Amino acid sequence: MSDKRSRGNDSVGTQTNRFEDRAKLAPISHPIKAEPHDGEHNPILCRYPGLKSASKRKRNTTLTDSQTIKKRHDHSVTSKPRSRPFAPPLRLKSRGKPLINTSVVDTRITRYDAAWYTAVDMHKAWKRSDLQTLLYTAELIKKAFHAVEAGHGQEVAFSILRRRLHQMEFYDFVTEILVVKSKLLDEQGFPAVFDSTVIPWDLRADALMLFKKWCMRQWDPDLLRGIVTKKGTNNREKTLSTRSIDKNYPTKVSANHVGAGDLVNGQWWPLQICTIRDGAHGTPEGGIYGQAGKGAYSIIMSAGGYADIDEGDRIKYCGTSGEEDKPTAFTERMLESFELKNPIRVLRSSALAEKHSRYRPVKGLRYDGTYNITEYEILDKGTSMHRFTLERCAGQDPIRYQGEQVRPTEEELSQYKKVQAHLGSCSAEKGFEHR
Repeated sequence: MSDKRSRGNDSVGTQTNRFEDRAKLAPISHPIKAEPHDGEHNPILCRYPGLKSASKRKRNTTLTDSQTIKKRHDHSVTSKPRSRPFAPPLRLKSRGKPLINTSVVDTRITRYDAAWYTAVDMHKAWKRSDLQTLLYTAELIKKAFHAVEAGHGQEVAFSILRRRLHQMEFYDFVTEILVVKSKLLDEQGFPAVFDSTVIPWDLRADALMLFKKWCMRQWDPDLLRGIVTKKGTNNREKTLSTRSIDKNYPTKVSANHVGAGDLVNGQWWPLQICTIRDGAHGTPEGGIYGQAGKGAYSIIMSAGGYADIDEGDRIKYCGTSGEEDKPTAFTERMLESFELKNPIRVLRSSALAEKHSRYRPVKGLRYDGTYNITEYEILDKGTSMHRFTLERCAGQDPIRYQGEQVRPTEEELSQYKKVQAHLGSCSAEKGFEHR
């Protein structure tokens, strides 16, 4: 049986002599430069001097056809493969039966539902400069891990990577083919960051956020992507604007689910309608969203004159005013969640007064994790006003309201100002009026 590696057109007998010659050679501790042999550079020749000259020696012995057949037969039935210096031992090759009921195995290493990843047309046009920009992110990830291993320079490396991840949310050149070529969705890319225990928690969250967006093919960096804005005048000739979700927007996510879903702690939106687009909340104005019999899915901490109390990991949140002994539908959803013990998504709005909450975002709305209702009280029987106490579920990252981990980021605020300037109105800051 011949070696798996290509050895040219040498016969079996010549290979035997060559192995005997190689057995007499002792390896050295440093490589020696050798010229390419037979048109290819052989790394073995560099490490073991003399193999080059041995390969050029004349073939002194040959085997007849009958001897060759006999030798191959003898080798095939031997129980112990003979010694092969400088090469792995031969393995007996057996022919198995053809496979039946075959199916293609998905070997991609992206761990998210992204079937498009293996179906990208790699012949599409792309710019080398754009790819280099994405590849530099992969290099920053490597530098961050190298800094951790070296034991110094971590904070600088983390700061640079943090800023980079924030900027990447607004890259306007990202395409399928660039994502595939950059390999940022593979294990050495974003997953290496959010799976790590040595990378700061906010960097892990930012990497996970980008990972999920790109897996869903959300390349559009526009803060109001999928939102249709219409402007007009009323009968008083006052200019007004309305916003709605584009019916043809391909990646709208339903908010009818319990828990975080695909949301990431600290995820931010400029308007409440954007939270509907991404499945964080389900109504453009109300503060409580849920379904009958399933409880409340999400709430928004905002202004409005309610007796809410925000203590960060513990909040007190009011239902809506109803009639005596008859809670409103929104209050009923909260009572159902209390009975079902379902976690509720909590978003904070910038409409909160700063004196009432230091956890509020400076603009827009931010997802701050899931909370459980632990108890409730009736503040006013006449209006059946309930106030619920909610405590933040354990095992979540801290609320991103301060420091370098704060959301919205500088890049998000900068893009928000551009949106406001483009619309020519500051009304975008409101987005939430009543519960």
